Amino acid sequence: MDAEGLALLLPPVTLAALVDSWLREDCPGLNYAALVSGAGPSQAALWAKSPGVLAGQPFFDAIFTQLNCQVSWFLPEGSKLVPVARVAEQAVRAARQAADFTLKVEVECSSLQEAVQAAEAGADLVLLDNFKPEELHPTATVLKAQFPSVAVEASGGITLDNLPQFCGPHIDVISMGMLTQAAPALDFSLKLFAKEVAPVPKIH
Repeated sequence: MDAEGLALLLPPVTLAALVDSWLREDCPGLNYAALVSGAGPSQAALWAKSPGVLAGQPFFDAIFTQLNCQVSWFLPEGSKLVPVARVAEQAVRAARQAADFTLKVEVECSSLQEAVQAAEAGADLVLLDNFKPEELHPTATVLKAQFPSVAVEASGGITLDNLPQFCGPHIDVISMGMLTQAAPALDFSLKLFAKEVAPVPKIH
């Protein structure tokens, strides 16, 4: 549905109120993620990681408009999604927040080196993404030994069946996308980047 069609069903003032409530729910207090990522302008790319049909662009636009970010769409509403598809790109400024719409108080890392660098940069929470259990626990142990106050989150490919494998004394948070995707919902990934080429997310 285009923006004009949505306006007939949902008055703009109502949509604005909904967006405000979503953003307040996602970040009810101080946004530490903005401190970690810095104040300079950067880009964020939205990737579709599962097959489906693209829908809901007016809602996405409304959220980022309220955050003073400009969205450029690479695919029109109603497009068939074949993963991994680059769906949109946003110009992101200092007040970074986009609920799941994404940013949480965390820095996503894919290696021990990245995790240590994030902790040294002052991250309050380090997300270890797509680590196998045999890789996750040694990495978390090293990270906690050097930075005891930094929270460690495990994410990626975690289900109710394999959940016990990811539990451990150095894991503070476990993120399971299946809890929100079992509806089912499409899997999207919003990646911040400062370079000219947007990083392509992994599929798990």
